[in-house]
Amino acid sequence: MGVESGITELERVFALQRSLTRQQVSRSYEARMDLLARLGKMFETHEDELIDAVAADFGMRSRYETILTDIMLVLSDVKFARRHLKQWMKPRSVKTDTFGLPGSSRLIPQPLGVVGILGTWNYPYGTVFAGAAGALAAGNRIIAKPSEISAHSAEISQSLVRKYFSEEEMAVVTGGPDVAQQMTSLPFDHILFTGSPNTGKKVAQSAAANLTPVTLELGGKCPIIIDKSAHFPEVAQSLVFGKLLNAGQTCIGVDYAFVPEGSVEDFVSALARQVHKCFGEIEANQDYTSIINHRQFDRLRGLVDDARAKGAGVTNLAGSGDGMFEAAHRIAPLVVTNVASDMGLMQEEIFGPILPILTYRTEDEVIEYINAGERPLALYYFGKDSAGRRKILGETHAGGVTLNGTVMHVFQRRLPFGGIGQSGIGSYLGPGSFERFSHLKPVFSQSKISVLSQLLPPYSSKTGRLLNLFRKLL
Repeated sequence: MGVESGITELERVFALQRSLTRQQVSRSYEARMDLLARLGKMFETHEDELIDAVAADFGMRSRYETILTDIMLVLSDVKFARRHLKQWMKPRSVKTDTFGLPGSSRLIPQPLGVVGILGTWNYPYGTVFAGAAGALAAGNRIIAKPSEISAHSAEISQSLVRKYFSEEEMAVVTGGPDVAQQMTSLPFDHILFTGSPNTGKKVAQSAAANLTPVTLELGGKCPIIIDKSAHFPEVAQSLVFGKLLNAGQTCIGVDYAFVPEGSVEDFVSALARQVHKCFGEIEANQDYTSIINHRQFDRLRGLVDDARAKGAGVTNLAGSGDGMFEAAHRIAPLVVTNVASDMGLMQEEIFGPILPILTYRTEDEVIEYINAGERPLALYYFGKDSAGRRKILGETHAGGVTLNGTVMHVFQRRLPFGGIGQSGIGSYLGPGSFERFSHLKPVFSQSKISVLSQLLPPYSSKTGRLLNLFRKLL
């Protein structure tokens, strides 16, 4: 489909959905349950096709990583929403202030209307359909655009959505940046975007023309702080998972590590042992994900070359050689030591299997460094020192935190997922998705018995006494 036809299709479907939301503001519990059931069935029935599409996009990605990070994330939110939807939809009674008694107050959840979702290539299903589950649960209509970089995943997403949903319920549009730009310029009732901070700024700027609220799931440089009390083999096990999942192409993946001064050699040795245990050789390993395309491969290789040219040491954790396998778009797990702040890999989100290591003496050094940069999407801490842990948690900002582990906070369905500052605006997943894609309409029911008649002109000293009473009740 050409750019012009893609934009025309987008505008047509948007006009249809917007018109229908004005005719029918809400959806029944039964209708929402049916929509969620169809989304779940789509993923369960076509799991192999969805997995194959992702593998075609990457060149190689283990089916088990796709199941965990894409398919299970979506199914988890679908099933959780179906389990709790009836409770979520109920009006919520809230306490009425004394001067409103004997009236009553409540919040009524209502759909926002038409929700636009812009996904990204690293997790092409999770970044589209996990949010869609929450938006459907909240009673909205959806138009989603997957990333054109993961073209096979985008194509099958569109095909399956057309099979399981009418276009007035949920539609998937495909295309490049021009289609995405046009999408953000339409007056959606909410836009969910996952991607880079630079693109997120453009999305927010475009959406602002229509006062469209946005949820931006961005990224940033997520640190891991390893306390001197931490056990390195345990850290290595968790770090290999959190750093090398999807070959580091994860927005909440560990970006760089703080290691106690004097412990770098032991720490790198522990990492190397764990990498060897999990992967062995890298070039043809079926469990190790390829870099998505040549452009990203070249970008990552450029970061390593820049660091090496500026005096850094680069260690291939998987063996000898430089760890670069260009034909397969693969990069072995690398650690970078003697890191300086002017190196490119400390200036931008790495988004690959490269781990810079910084050394530190005190927690204050770590806190100062983290707070001097942009606020990260995630932060990780390993150690047994409860006082140090509390200090790190209390004195730094991050979108989310996992203690003595990595990335697992995103899989906790009762914890919202989102960033702060440059790493994002707003949060979703689990109950957070229902809240994000609902308007909690405040409703006050005034009783026949009220003080309103005492507040009407002409005013008198009696009015003043009544206001003074109210003031004491504030």
